[in-house]
Amino acid sequence: KKSSEKQLSVLGDMLTFEREQMADHEKEWKATKKVLVKEVKHCRAQILALEAERDGFFEENMRLKEALVSAGSFVKGTKSFDSLAT
Repeated sequence: KKSSEKQLSVLGDMLTFEREQMADHEKEWKATKKVLVKEVKHCRAQILALEAERDGFFEENMRLKEALVSAGSFVKGTKSFDSLAT
């Protein structure tokens, strides 16, 4: 009977230890998840900002190309740059 009580005590201690370990792992997991969620939000915001910047550069590039093309056609229609100054 003493040996079964001792076994029961050891098993109870092991169960308590495992529950504590599981609780510690869960706390660590939740903390890690919280950090990762913040990092993902930051990355998504950064992606949106970079996409907006890219779109702005694209639009500016298109306007510059159009201005260059129209300036090129304007210059072709005149005799020289010197005639533009007078």
